[in-house]
Amino acid sequence: MNQKQHFPIHALFRIMADEAIMGFVTFDIEDRSCLYMNKRARELFEILDDDQPLILDSIFGTESRGDFKAFNEDLIAHEGLYQDVILMRENGQSFVANVGVKRSTVGEQHVVVLMIQDVTLQKKLQREVVAKQLEIKSAYEELLKQNKQLMELDLAKNRFIALTTHELRTPLAAMVAAAEILHMNLYDTPEQMKEFIDMIFEQGQHLHDLVNDILDFAKIQAGRMDFYIEEQDIHPVLTSISEGFEGMAESSKVKIQLNLPESPALCYFDELRIKQVFSNIINNAIKYNREDGVVKIWIESDEENLKVFVSDTGKGIPKDQIEKVFNEFETLGQVAQHHKGTGLGMPISRRLMEGMGGRLLVDSEVGVGSKFWIEIPRKKVLAEEIYRPRPGGPTGDLAA
Repeated sequence: MNQKQHFPIHALFRIMADEAIMGFVTFDIEDRSCLYMNKRARELFEILDDDQPLILDSIFGTESRGDFKAFNEDLIAHEGLYQDVILMRENGQSFVANVGVKRSTVGEQHVVVLMIQDVTLQKKLQREVVAKQLEIKSAYEELLKQNKQLMELDLAKNRFIALTTHELRTPLAAMVAAAEILHMNLYDTPEQMKEFIDMIFEQGQHLHDLVNDILDFAKIQAGRMDFYIEEQDIHPVLTSISEGFEGMAESSKVKIQLNLPESPALCYFDELRIKQVFSNIINNAIKYNREDGVVKIWIESDEENLKVFVSDTGKGIPKDQIEKVFNEFETLGQVAQHHKGTGLGMPISRRLMEGMGGRLLVDSEVGVGSKFWIEIPRKKVLAEEIYRPRPGGPTGDLAA
């Protein structure tokens, strides 16, 4: 007789099952009781006492979580391998596992055998690795974005220096030429002398504006712009600025319509900076308007903000170009395309409004016109030390 026939094969299978690194559990399908559980399964379900019962329904997951599905009756009914399912321990804690389901009949008993591999730690590590990968990817993308912005800024800076130098030299050359003619008495009549004096004054004002734009932009970029904010009535500011643009509007054949309520409109702003913002907005509304066009200025208010609207009847701005109005990268690279200036007026204005706790917004329709509006806080929304009077009053140099 073959000696192998005397080998205790059933005992060997019992040892293999008991010592397996995967949990094996067999349940009676009818009464749901546990018929067999190996050592690893006892560890997984934290069964410390051999007489401690384990019921099939007690290991079902209570609910699915993200990519992990709760182990339930539907899975018991179908044989197969189910990955990333949630099972419950006797103490109410859960764990994630891959579970093989095998249905069988032993004698007259209908049983289901579960082969369980705990993958909780692997999934946790995998989740941490994925999170770290996403973090590294995000940091890398941010680095690329910042590098691109630095390259764009460097290129824009070079263009800005070259083009601004040209912009500064143009009025300066005109002023020097006119002054030289006056100095050498090369004019023929008093009228010609006045023309040259007017030219020097006009170009000097233009040069003054250019220098202010450059200095303001530099201060904003460096975060060194100072604000002196007080609660004031906005009406006198709007009236003064509007009247100051009447001459420009008349020569451009544009009408300014200022519609203000009778009662004061109190809000918190820096008078010097708000005048700068309004000047930029109204200047553009006239400059880019059509002949016989209209610039309308009015006020609306809510609990949080006072809103000042300035609309024009110009060509309008395409929707995909609207945000470029406030983008320094766009304006810095297109200085030569602007009407006598750096083109930084609107980017500076938006940053000034943000510095005062407000906003500068725009809506536009091609062929109809544009509507700019600012939102000025009616309550204190910034650090308390910013709310203070400006030394020497609101008439200082804009770039001071």
